[in-house]
Amino acid sequence: MTAAANWVANGASLEDCHSNLFSLAELTGIKWRRYNFGGHGDCGPIISAPAQDDPILLSFIRCLQANLLCVWRRDVKPDCKELWIFWWGDEPNLVGVIHHELQVVEEGLWENGLSYECRTLLFKAIHNLLERCLMDKNFVRIGKWFVRPYEKDEKPVNKSEHLSCAFTFFLHGESNVCTSVEIAQHQPIYLINEEH
Repeated sequence: MTAAANWVANGASLEDCHSNLFSLAELTGIKWRRYNFGGHGDCGPIISAPAQDDPILLSFIRCLQANLLCVWRRDVKPDCKELWIFWWGDEPNLVGVIHHELQVVEEGLWENGLSYECRTLLFKAIHNLLERCLMDKNFVRIGKWFVRPYEKDEKPVNKSEHLSCAFTFFLHGESNVCTSVEIAQHQPIYLINEEH
């Protein structure tokens, strides 16, 4: 094949292009459910309890263990929380995952539309998933940045292994969830230990 055969009108080919934009998910077919605490006026326990005693937080932890795309948030009322679960295809088995005191407040389908609030919480759930994956690779989060700290005796020579990244989510077209990845290089970071 000649060079002329690979030539395109703008003088570049896709092989020469690089991007920091990635398509993560297609929203077509997404379903979701919102839960809240049914015992005290839609709020959780009146006294702030440890996570294992809070129905919303306990259910959130169980959802994470079951690899469900989920997020919890505080409601506008003090001490009120909500749990949102997202999935595609068949409904996940939530027996033993959702606390028995939680009740379904809202269910939604892609076909019925995706509100701004729901879309924002979906982005947060995806960001939480990315964060858990990066934490498994020994990254730490500082503000919006994910940074991999240097080991105790490691010198900051190979800086390419310690690049920082941050994610911004957006909707492309009507149904493609995309992320823009920002890469930067920060000062060397070390985890604090007893010697410090």
